[in-house]
Amino acid sequence: MIKRVDHISFAVKNLEEAVKKCERLYGGKFILEKVNEKGQYRVAIVQVGENLFSFLESTHPEGFVAKHIEKFGESIQHMGVEVDNLDEAVKTLAAEEVKVSNFEEVEGVRREALVSPRHGFGVVLQLMEWLGDFKNASQEERMQKAWRV
Repeated sequence: MIKRVDHISFAVKNLEEAVKKCERLYGGKFILEKVNEKGQYRVAIVQVGENLFSFLESTHPEGFVAKHIEKFGESIQHMGVEVDNLDEAVKTLAAEEVKVSNFEEVEGVRREALVSPRHGFGVVLQLMEWLGDFKNASQEERMQKAWRV
């Protein structure tokens, strides 16, 4: 069902420090930074080898990133995993009594839903189905295009 890990997201207190540390220690290549007003966070995407790390910094003390840090400290907040067909993935999980929530679609870009840490081995799994031109794009192309939408 899961094709690959798309990205790993870390909740951090200071976005700039996290990016600099990732670049310095792990050879990360900064791709982009964006604010998500609805989600109340800033995100920085960094390519590390063939992988994408995203760093999330809360823009509001009541945002989910701030609450995550309050409860768990700076740590992995979620892991994005790519699936070919979100509907089929959800159906398969439902048959195993796994609850999936927070369905969302970024029109023409991706569909996604969340699996709780209870069924994600201690971490939130963001199931992601890329759509249209994004389905076969490189990771960097996806991030550049997806965050412009």
